[in-house]
Amino acid sequence: MTNPYASDTSGSSATDNQFDIAIAPVPMPQSSEHRIALVGCGAIGKIQVYSYKQAGWNVVALCDHKEQAAIELRDEFFPDADVTTNYRDLLQRDDITLIDLALHLDIRPAIVREAILAGKHVMSQKPYVEKLAKGLELAELAETQGVTLAVNQNGRWAPHFRALRQVIEGGHIGELANLDFCAYWGHDLLLEDHVLGRDPDLVLYDFTIHWFDLIAGLLPNHTAKSVYAITGKRNGQVIPVPTLASIIIDFETVQVSINMRASARHENSGCFHVTGSRGMVSLDGASLGGRELKVVNDKGSATIAVEPDWFPHALIGSMADLLCAIENNESPNAHPRSSLTGLSLCFAAMQSAVTGLPVDPATVSARPGIGSTA
Repeated sequence: MTNPYASDTSGSSATDNQFDIAIAPVPMPQSSEHRIALVGCGAIGKIQVYSYKQAGWNVVALCDHKEQAAIELRDEFFPDADVTTNYRDLLQRDDITLIDLALHLDIRPAIVREAILAGKHVMSQKPYVEKLAKGLELAELAETQGVTLAVNQNGRWAPHFRALRQVIEGGHIGELANLDFCAYWGHDLLLEDHVLGRDPDLVLYDFTIHWFDLIAGLLPNHTAKSVYAITGKRNGQVIPVPTLASIIIDFETVQVSINMRASARHENSGCFHVTGSRGMVSLDGASLGGRELKVVNDKGSATIAVEPDWFPHALIGSMADLLCAIENNESPNAHPRSSLTGLSLCFAAMQSAVTGLPVDPATVSARPGIGSTA
């Protein structure tokens, strides 16, 4: 008896045909007059100023409550930048175009508000807020004050995710049916001595927020009916909080799965597999990217080469989005309202992990533990 599963069930007779899919370049600002001040010179702040240096942008001031941290970034990347331990010094300077807040969430929203009221354009680190109402309030305040606020959901510009979005928006695989994502890497080893390594919501909130945000952007005309998530620990991990997460999101006609394995020891790998009514797109690579996407549809197949690393490309794209919006007096792609749907999926996953039950995202409006009832 022959194996029925060995036969071609793609429904396509054109898979040997090759075609090309062009990925549009990231729009870049035209002006060289932008002057950036970075507040927060920790690990992510260092990657940001490195990225801005690569892009040729001008960081004129660096601020951190640990002065030496700011001095070290100045000396390595922007030797002419000023250093301060008081962010309010920067809010008073007329020569600064925007304030980039690479700060932890416990203090960031209040400083976002101050910067907006000081008339500054603002880049807020992610996760954006702990309450959807606070996120909407800050968005409305920025609009009232006539300044631009963006959220550093830089995963939107990670090369593999950006290509995935263009493949889908280009109609190359038709109407979406399912989206599956996974990542394996030793995140716990990186955060053994970091404050985030003690955050019980590390994987779902601080990290997987990029995937929740991506999914919300890929399914703008769909409403999630439920989110189910479980988290856990593995023997041998070096931080006390969960490093494993499995999430199922039900959009009725579309199913989504995310599997995060943030204490892997023998690999750094990741993948996605997305299918639609006309075809599929997939990637096998590292936890934060890969070298090529593969597309198969009723026309044939295509291979899309992409930059293999999240950094610095994602951070360059995120800041370029804000700088272009300022130049053109328009809303950035990562405007704060656009972050709220992904956050609602994230809050639902966090609530589900606590209760052990599927959660309707419409019933939660905040991070569990600070008022999660809508």
